[in-house]
Amino acid sequence: MRSRGIILHRSVAAVIAVGCLLTSATVAGASGVGTHKQKVDQLAEQLDNLENRIGQLDEDYGAAQDRKAELDQEIADSQAKIAQQQGRLDELAGVLGDIAVDKYVSGSALELSPLFSDAAAYSEAEQKDALSRLALDSGSGSTDEMLALAEDLAKEQASLDRKQEQVVDVVATLDAKLAEAQALQTEFTQKLSSAEAELGAAIEQERERRAEAAAAAEIAKQQQAAAAASATAAANTKTATATAPRGSGTGSSSNGGSAPATPAPSSAGGGDTGDDAPAPQPPPSVPSVSSMAGIAVNAAMSQLGVPYRFAAESPGVAFDCSGLTKYAWGQAGVYLPHQSGAQFGSVPHVPQSEVQPGDLIFYKSPIGHVAMYIGGGSLIHAPRSGDVVKVAAVNWAKVVGVGRPG
Repeated sequence: MRSRGIILHRSVAAVIAVGCLLTSATVAGASGVGTHKQKVDQLAEQLDNLENRIGQLDEDYGAAQDRKAELDQEIADSQAKIAQQQGRLDELAGVLGDIAVDKYVSGSALELSPLFSDAAAYSEAEQKDALSRLALDSGSGSTDEMLALAEDLAKEQASLDRKQEQVVDVVATLDAKLAEAQALQTEFTQKLSSAEAELGAAIEQERERRAEAAAAAEIAKQQQAAAAASATAAANTKTATATAPRGSGTGSSSNGGSAPATPAPSSAGGGDTGDDAPAPQPPPSVPSVSSMAGIAVNAAMSQLGVPYRFAAESPGVAFDCSGLTKYAWGQAGVYLPHQSGAQFGSVPHVPQSEVQPGDLIFYKSPIGHVAMYIGGGSLIHAPRSGDVVKVAAVNWAKVVGVGRPG
């Protein structure tokens, strides 16, 4: 009996020990899985933050590029205007010079003393008076025009100086953003390589999951906004109908009231049924597809395989996402800014169900990526650093808007 008790005791102890080992292994395994997932989450968050910062820099850089292009054009216009004004001023000065010489030769030099003496000794009013008398004597009223031109020329020159200073500031901003983007891109590439080496496909899967969740949240937000706008419009229509003035016609409604001033079309059963129903609202108009869309698509397709590069718009050399769409539609004669958010704001929007080749497809919130639809559920875009211009399937779950240039 004693030996059986000892054996039973040892068996129970062994079972308890095995149970403890299994529990410890399970806890350790769960802890390992938890640590792994936590690491994946942390790295995915870091990579997403870096990519978003690079994307925002790309947007800001594109906006600064567009501003510099605007300033360059404004400076060219100012310089042309200044040249024109200076030419007219020189012409008028020549006329007055001829008048002065003629007066001097004819012996009327007394009136010319402010012109042929030290001008600094005379006030501006005295000089203007002398010029005016000369012009009037000669039958020319050019002095006032000359002085007005001189004032306009000075203002235009001051404006030109300010614009040139702005260009210097914009160029400095561009240089700073480019340097920051390059540093972030290096950090992103190193961190991504390290994460893929350590965690394999798990890191890309987690980033994909995050992107889909963000897109779903944006779509839900847009749907809520659309529903709220629809409800507000319906409420406004109902209020307008209820408060509309009634006519004083001779007909009677079925409830004994006066007939509407503008009767509704009668139904098959005939007779007025009281208040008019609100007129159905036509669906929002969708802009027609541009006849130049095919040119834009072909221009984009001609750049397949060209590398992605931050803020680039160089055919056959490099593009970023908005640089590609800007170039492609530019070939079709349609200007687009070099910034995906600005492109979204500059074109009419269309429902996803109405998408056509040449339309622009926008991603992220705020807008941070743009591609061009080419038909058959596919798009062409310049995706990211380390990649090239390529065709890909449209993931409609991530699309936050569709625009139609042209």
